[in-house]
Amino acid sequence: MKIIYTRGNRTETLASIATLRKILGRFVRHRVFYEISSRNKRGHEFFSTKNTFVVGSIEVINRDYLTITIFDAHNSTHSIEILNPSALRIYDETMGKGFAVSFLSDMPGETETRCYLRDEGDESAGLADASELEKITLPQLFEYLDEITQVQGISSPHRLPPAGLTA
Repeated sequence: MKIIYTRGNRTETLASIATLRKILGRFVRHRVFYEISSRNKRGHEFFSTKNTFVVGSIEVINRDYLTITIFDAHNSTHSIEILNPSALRIYDETMGKGFAVSFLSDMPGETETRCYLRDEGDESAGLADASELEKITLPQLFEYLDEITQVQGISSPHRLPPAGLTA
């Protein structure tokens, strides 16, 4: 696989799988925008899909061919799988625009498939907040639910939720 750097317009051959993991590791726990598209090399697009999600983890495997799987942190049924890309373009020349990469796969003939990923910012605080519910016990949760569903009289003070939950 070729690595194409847009800064300096230089091309290198991928040194190792560890290098690729390090490059892609910048996306873990970050919100990313992605676009997957396929088009004729003359510019006619066959399809394109776009979305955003928080990257939970990235798996890079090189057995018979290179496979890159990017997992959604908030939805276990959502992932992106990139099979045997021919090139990786790294967009890092624009300050303040965020880090981005695109994987290019050339098919026989005149078809090109591209997976573009752009870093939209750190989400590590959001992931930590999402797991706060996991820190309380089931009895604490039922007690909290019972307290907030009971009708309170005018004179009763408002009770705070157990640690880890907010009202």
